[in-house]
Amino acid sequence: MAHYFGFIPSDKLNDMIDEAEKIITSNETVDYYPYRNELTQQIASELIDSLLVSLIDVIPNPERQASMRKIIETIERATETLLNVLLGKDKNEDIMPSFNFLKNQSMFIDNEGLRRVGFKLSKDSAQTIIEGFASVTPGTVDKVKFKTALETMNEEALTHFISRFTETLKLGMIKRKSIPVAKAAIDKGMSMAINKLLPQLPDAGLNRLASFYRPFLIEIADE
Repeated sequence: MAHYFGFIPSDKLNDMIDEAEKIITSNETVDYYPYRNELTQQIASELIDSLLVSLIDVIPNPERQASMRKIIETIERATETLLNVLLGKDKNEDIMPSFNFLKNQSMFIDNEGLRRVGFKLSKDSAQTIIEGFASVTPGTVDKVKFKTALETMNEEALTHFISRFTETLKLGMIKRKSIPVAKAAIDKGMSMAINKLLPQLPDAGLNRLASFYRPFLIEIADE
């Protein structure tokens, strides 16, 4: 069995994927970069929504909800700034590596036949996440294992959608040097979100949080 991380895209994102695929694979004589850029920005937005924005609902304290919103806004701004710097008016032939990465390595069909935006996890990362989720039950909670699972999931997502994706872009040296700096800032923000959230939640809240995240981990039979 193989394990994947993935979220179900919105209707808007699904339509954008279909439109970009139709235009680019049919070799239409138009500029491809707007489709690639808008698709990338929408994926980033929905990834943040899936991993972070929905967490606000499980926080019982209004002040801490406000604090979490500020952290998420910082992450959103950093992500938007990075993408605005990296995604330019590239030639059509230079678009293809990044488009193919999104199409072939950042989407999959789940066991219900639904398209998900996501990627295959390494065996070690999948095992860490599985064990972390399994450590949260109505009877007992291991916060250390659960925190490690969430950190692993976030790091895998950042590595895939920032580090691996940007390897497919045609960038100059200055822009490429900005990537690890921006990734570190986003990673710090996501770690702050987890560190602010977990200590305040009772076991029942941690169970709700685990239940929220479990559907992002998909087990699919190897072909």
